[in-house]
Amino acid sequence: MEAYPSVSIRPHAKAHKCAQLAQMQLQLLGPAAVGMCCQKVTEAEALVAGGICDVFISNEVVAAPKITRMVALAAQGARVSVVVDALQPLEQLAAAAHAWGTSVDVLVEINAGQDRCGVDTPDEAAQLAQHISRLSSQTNGSVNFTGIQAYHGGLQHVRDPVQRAAAVQAVVDRAAAAVDAIGSQAGLECRIVTGGGSGTYRLEAGSGVFTEVQPGSFAFGDADYAKNEQLGGQQGEWQQSLWVMAQVMSVSAARACAIVDAGLKAVSLDSGPPVLLEQPNVAAGLVAPPPGTSSSSSSSGSTSSGSSSSSSGAGSQQTLKLPDVSFEGVEFENGGDEHGKLLWPQAIPQLPPSCRPLAPSCCCSPATATPRSTCTTASSR
Repeated sequence: MEAYPSVSIRPHAKAHKCAQLAQMQLQLLGPAAVGMCCQKVTEAEALVAGGICDVFISNEVVAAPKITRMVALAAQGARVSVVVDALQPLEQLAAAAHAWGTSVDVLVEINAGQDRCGVDTPDEAAQLAQHISRLSSQTNGSVNFTGIQAYHGGLQHVRDPVQRAAAVQAVVDRAAAAVDAIGSQAGLECRIVTGGGSGTYRLEAGSGVFTEVQPGSFAFGDADYAKNEQLGGQQGEWQQSLWVMAQVMSVSAARACAIVDAGLKAVSLDSGPPVLLEQPNVAAGLVAPPPGTSSSSSSSGSTSSGSSSSSSGAGSQQTLKLPDVSFEGVEFENGGDEHGKLLWPQAIPQLPPSCRPLAPSCCCSPATATPRSTCTTASSR
């Protein structure tokens, strides 16, 4: 990112959901890192509780209880931003922030071509931005328009670098059209144009349109990202840091496969089969939880029953959300029965909703915030 000094980095935390890792990312990235992204209110609560005081929820939040919890974070001193693509949740957000005597930054989400969330036309973007500005005036700054998000997750794993660049250019064109319409029709400046991920961040950063990028999976790497080709022809960009320890239970030379004690509760198949650290040409295809199958068209080589093996999950985000790896950091020890020890606590404890704190206190403001219209904090959801 040294080549793009005017572009900020906001790492995405949806892969690890861990404030300690988020703090490490911010420290390592230095002044270019302006805060963290997350995908859900619970993730934002976990980050703020762990001392991250600038969080961007890069997803729509529409349920009233979730809006209240998000606003409570802002009322406690965190800088909170979120995307919208419709009027009703925007108006609910403005009313809630006004009731709590706080403000939330709002970005208009643009449909970047993936046809999921986001407004579809530049005119719609301008109209929604203008409505945000109008609500800000009416509610004493409870919502503030700051820009747009144009993120296309499907492009992060386009293998060919030329095809990837062409696809991202289409996203850049959509973002530029929205920025122009918001400026000409609504008279508003897009201070933030955010998007991009671990597979495309350089393209958005070098576009001249985006002011911020959101890579997240780079913290761990995975077998899927390792298949992305670079312009020089080489594959992979990130050094692998996430592995799942497994042990070979049985080997069949005739079938060229090895059964390991890791199944669907240890690794994810969402992005294809995992691969073995010691034999990267061997892919693991799970047959049933908990056992798994490590198979290859060639001989099983040095793999033997009882040997230990580390596998790279095809998708780090999916692997980290699995029950057996719900913690965010494990240090594996060689030999013995000790498979690992917990280095970082779970970001979001596996508790029923009624047991979770509504709004963890933020490092910026330890005082408990309450809505102006009531003398008690909401405690149920």
